[in-house]
Amino acid sequence: MNRIIGERQGDSNDVLLVLIGAMHGNETEGIAAMNNIFRTIDEDQIKLNGKVVGVAGNLGAIRTKMRFLHHDLNRLWTEDFISELKTRNVDTLMAEEKEAYELLTLLESLAKEPYEKKVLIDLHTTSSDNGNFLVYSGDPQKEPIVQSLKLPVVVNLEKYIKGTLMLYSRSLGYNSIVFEGGLIGSDKSVELHTYGLWQVMTSSGFIDETDSAFKHHHYEELIGSLHHHMPKRVRVLHRHEVSAKDYFHMKPGFENFQKVSQGELLAEDKKGLINSPMSGFIFMPLYQNTGSDGFFIVEEV
Repeated sequence: MNRIIGERQGDSNDVLLVLIGAMHGNETEGIAAMNNIFRTIDEDQIKLNGKVVGVAGNLGAIRTKMRFLHHDLNRLWTEDFISELKTRNVDTLMAEEKEAYELLTLLESLAKEPYEKKVLIDLHTTSSDNGNFLVYSGDPQKEPIVQSLKLPVVVNLEKYIKGTLMLYSRSLGYNSIVFEGGLIGSDKSVELHTYGLWQVMTSSGFIDETDSAFKHHHYEELIGSLHHHMPKRVRVLHRHEVSAKDYFHMKPGFENFQKVSQGELLAEDKKGLINSPMSGFIFMPLYQNTGSDGFFIVEEV
């Protein structure tokens, strides 16, 4: 797979839209959605008010269908790491270091292009069901893209997870949003990402409303089919960090935004049982063998 999934450009310099999928190599639903988008743009000859670039994240991990090879690519983007990366000899870089270098070079180059608005959408999926939400560090009520997607918004995740691409890309001038489309490996996740991207393209001004009326209607139906409790906005109260040496095991059956009570049994590791430290909603419970986030507890704002 190439780094660039696709690129299409119109005549104006209104909007630069960068789409990134599979920052975690086992989350390829976003890449499938991009391919759907590019195919429809070509078939329907849709007028574009700028340029859209589809980007694959962790190529090595995509090939092996793993979350990452040595380091989580979506946790590396700290100021210290970027500063060191720029001083390194490219030939000495390993796995995710090389991925980060190539992504950084591409994003910095695109950020210098003369577009009035630069938007980056980072597409992800989760290991637990009902993982349909956005991560945004600005004011959701003032962002048309966030409003158009009509999904729960996590407003303070950056305080608990460091080194994400979303935060670093904001420093380059991108209006960056994480779009979680659902369960890893699910066809519905591909569908939600595909039609959600049409919402993004319209609300950002990248395409005209008349070119996506049917797609907007279908997206509304998809959102309506998510029958679980959907809080509009949540903030993180607690993060349970794990490592491979912990032998962490989440109890089965938990879904995103499911209510939990203080003291409720959630998981276990080599030290024993792990109970919820507070009441709230469980968020991103870990049901895969890799990752440092065991679970979060969030509350509705």
